[in-house]
Amino acid sequence: MTAPTTGPVPWANRLTKLLNQFHAVHGGDRFPVDVEMLIRQTPEQFQTGEPIAIQGQAMDPEFEGALFNLNAGQPDKGNWAIIYNQAISSPGRIRFTLAHELGHYLVHRHLQESFNCSEADMLHWDSTERKMEGEADLFASYLLMPIDDYRKQVTSNTVDLDVLGGCADRYGVSLTAAILKWLEFTPKRAVLVMSRNGVVQWACGSESGKWLSIALNKKLPNGQRRNLSEQSATVLHADANVDRYGTEVDARVWFPSEPAGMTLREMRIVSDQYRQTMTLLILPPEIKPWERDKPDEDDADDNGGLENAFDRILNGQPPVR
Repeated sequence: MTAPTTGPVPWANRLTKLLNQFHAVHGGDRFPVDVEMLIRQTPEQFQTGEPIAIQGQAMDPEFEGALFNLNAGQPDKGNWAIIYNQAISSPGRIRFTLAHELGHYLVHRHLQESFNCSEADMLHWDSTERKMEGEADLFASYLLMPIDDYRKQVTSNTVDLDVLGGCADRYGVSLTAAILKWLEFTPKRAVLVMSRNGVVQWACGSESGKWLSIALNKKLPNGQRRNLSEQSATVLHADANVDRYGTEVDARVWFPSEPAGMTLREMRIVSDQYRQTMTLLILPPEIKPWERDKPDEDDADDNGGLENAFDRILNGQPPVR
């Protein structure tokens, strides 16, 4: 019997439920997920009739993983293989890649017979391929980092790169993957910025910080990506590779439209291996423009308001409405 076709999140939730039940009965470490074992058991568990083999090889650094049907061109004879790049030094990236390919198997194998997954090919993907790659990433993030469990790990009001790094260790993923997952559900205004040589490569925001990330991702009129502000802690303290807890910075250094006096917390880690800098920005709740000049009710009384109104009338000015 062929497994029903569902979306990436329902598939990930389905596997998460099975893993929870298994560990509740048999014990053992729930995290990180043993993705290789899960891949090998999936065809039998869901009676797909389409086996999967896994093979690691040392390949070009830009290649991450692939899923392809060894019986291509033979209808109803799926025999699949996952290949991943053993040369990748980060076990977290390998785990995420394997989960990504499992997502392709469960969600997309009925749509095409091969999936070659590499960030370097992103610019050449058409809209359909981009959609499938995004869905495979979504599946992997929900499988490896279930939101209900993740929320329990970040109950503290102060979230920093140490806290998020602990989550990365718990789930066996890269720090980047752990931060991106946190951004999915946090109510905080937060933005992750990846830069190289002082130039923004990409930015991703939480739900309440998405407009901030859009501003950073927007290219300049000449088509170039934006430079980091010279007043940012990332630039000013470029000689210090790590600031896990954050430096208070005027919010307008990063986002000129933020109100005067507002500060944000700027954390960063420089990766020599990938030649890029990861900066995490966490801001206070948004102050709407029409609220910024609102007088403090504790500092004003009715008489003061009347006196100001009479003064304006006496000076030939209309009262403020």
